[in-house]
Amino acid sequence: MLLTLCTTRQLPQALSLGDSFTKYASTDKSYPVIIGLVDDPANLPAGFQSPYPLWPVSEWMDQDQIRTLSSQYTPTEFAAACKPAFIQEAFRRFPDQNSLIYTDPNSLFFSSLEPIWQQLKSANVLLTPHITRAPGGSAKPGQEWPDEKFFQNIGLYSADFLAFRRSAETDRLLAWWRDRAETRAFIDFCKSLCTDQIWLMHLPVFFQNVAIIKDTTWHVALWNLPQRRLQQENGTWKVSGNTAPLLFMNAKGLYNPNEGFFPYQNRLKFAERPDVVSLIAAYRKTISAHNDPNMTATQPAYGQQPEPVVLRGWRRVTVEAMRIVTKFVEEVPLPVLR
Repeated sequence: MLLTLCTTRQLPQALSLGDSFTKYASTDKSYPVIIGLVDDPANLPAGFQSPYPLWPVSEWMDQDQIRTLSSQYTPTEFAAACKPAFIQEAFRRFPDQNSLIYTDPNSLFFSSLEPIWQQLKSANVLLTPHITRAPGGSAKPGQEWPDEKFFQNIGLYSADFLAFRRSAETDRLLAWWRDRAETRAFIDFCKSLCTDQIWLMHLPVFFQNVAIIKDTTWHVALWNLPQRRLQQENGTWKVSGNTAPLLFMNAKGLYNPNEGFFPYQNRLKFAERPDVVSLIAAYRKTISAHNDPNMTATQPAYGQQPEPVVLRGWRRVTVEAMRIVTKFVEEVPLPVLR
């Protein structure tokens, strides 16, 4: 089965994801598609009918807990805090389903999901690293962004895609993850916190049968596209150096540059990558089938803390300059006049 979590304004992406999953999941078996709504159903447009089961978080999570989580988190953090519990609930509601794929709503499948099902025959959980080799480029470290150091802040593995096999070990893993993510899903790099994602670094050490997937056709995204080239062959997307077709992409930061952890990245230069521009155009065309201004203009009901404002150009330069001055004043000893 497939599970994704979204707010009302992300529903067009979630519906497109569901369509792609249904198309490629299997030729002889149907798998459920579940959209977990981390929003108030009152935000849905009048008369909206979802082709897939829609599970509002308010249906099964205690209202006091929702209010507590909402009051302390941003909408992004709120969704992350709820994710392990949603996965547990999906396994509970579908006892006949032994495999579960979780992806964020901005993902899209492009070919058969058989490689995922095959991996889950022996693994309890599948993880995809953000990058599978060291970034190349500038001779001066710190000049190109993001680098290895930044991935230590956000986590080595992406929580935008995870796959699980039903097992006692998976139950133990989900309980451990939920216990930490619900109360510590903040984005606070100074405290080594980054939503539900930072905790994934412990999974290969703490739990059995955790598979780390380095296949370049899996999870093509903004953060690894500087290392992966794409081309279309007879209508099928391929990744250079790999004979298998592109399995799935993540459009976070590509479809909306203000989403995700890389709003200031400078490794992926779109002017030099017509392949990426074509992929984004294909993604936008897919989303357009479900676009509805009544959805996309809706502010999330849960997550009362404001999302950080993304500043670019002279505004960002000004803020950085002010931070340098502040740091100087705080750290440099100044003479005291008596």
